[in-house]
Amino acid sequence: MEGLNVLVTGSTCGIGLHTAKILFKKGATVILTCRDEVRGRRAVESLLTDVHQDQVPKESERIHLYTLDVTNYNSICEFTDEISKMFRYIHVIINNAGIMGVPFELSVDGIEMHFATNVFGHYVVVERLLPLLLKTNRPDFQSRVIVVSSGLYQNAEAIPQVSKLLGQKTYEYNAKQAYAFSKLANCLYTVALSKMLAPHNVGVYCVRPGFVNGTELGRETHWILRALAAPIIWLVAKTLDQGCETVVYLAETPADQLKSGAMYYEKKEEPYNDMVDVTATRQVWAILRHLEDTVWKRNTQMTDEQRDHGEYVRDILEESLII
Repeated sequence: MEGLNVLVTGSTCGIGLHTAKILFKKGATVILTCRDEVRGRRAVESLLTDVHQDQVPKESERIHLYTLDVTNYNSICEFTDEISKMFRYIHVIINNAGIMGVPFELSVDGIEMHFATNVFGHYVVVERLLPLLLKTNRPDFQSRVIVVSSGLYQNAEAIPQVSKLLGQKTYEYNAKQAYAFSKLANCLYTVALSKMLAPHNVGVYCVRPGFVNGTELGRETHWILRALAAPIIWLVAKTLDQGCETVVYLAETPADQLKSGAMYYEKKEEPYNDMVDVTATRQVWAILRHLEDTVWKRNTQMTDEQRDHGEYVRDILEESLII
């Protein structure tokens, strides 16, 4: 991983932080994101824990911390603008930040929070950084996007109407279903993007980490339920080392040993369920485009340059390839 620039969202705790630690030890330059700068600084310190004091000044040059709120389009634009000024290449983007089980809430852009965090925000990050992902100074390494999903995507019952995701239509909100759909959308996004990036020689992979202890996904669960579940979690859950093993595997394995668009679990390809088909893939991609169009119409803070860049990177992806 030496010489590779790796971006990890949600990298102040859990799988994201642990993945960043491992890739940093393997020689990668890591880009960490945070919403809270205090937690971000702690994450940076955590990466440097095993570095000899004499080497800290030099090794810390391979760690870059940025503020990013993936639920806020303007924050994403500011973040990607800064990254584009600082870096010429991005070799790996790991879409890891996520939430689970939160009460109904709309993001600042008016999008249901599970979808805004787990899917749409990452779609925007990758889209706006495409020029850095498509360029490469490493012909020996295929650039790639890694999407962290969940086995709970199989619990999704349907793809909701876009009006529901925008909070414009009253419906019976179910946090478990909202999360399950967001994870299904991760799978469908992976398939769609892999097809559109195939001509550009960029891989896209989905990963199911499994049930992992030490993440903050359950922070919205009542503390009594968490306490009751603790013994079971201790018995059956994976450690963080085990949980990020496949993410690291997908980040470093030669592309000819991987299948772009596929789901991976425990370092092996795993078939998607029947909901991951061409119709659903095109439907979710259309939802993402519609949401972005809506945000563009509502957003009064975007600069002309940011809007022009958004239109430019859209043209890179040929949607007719989603077949």
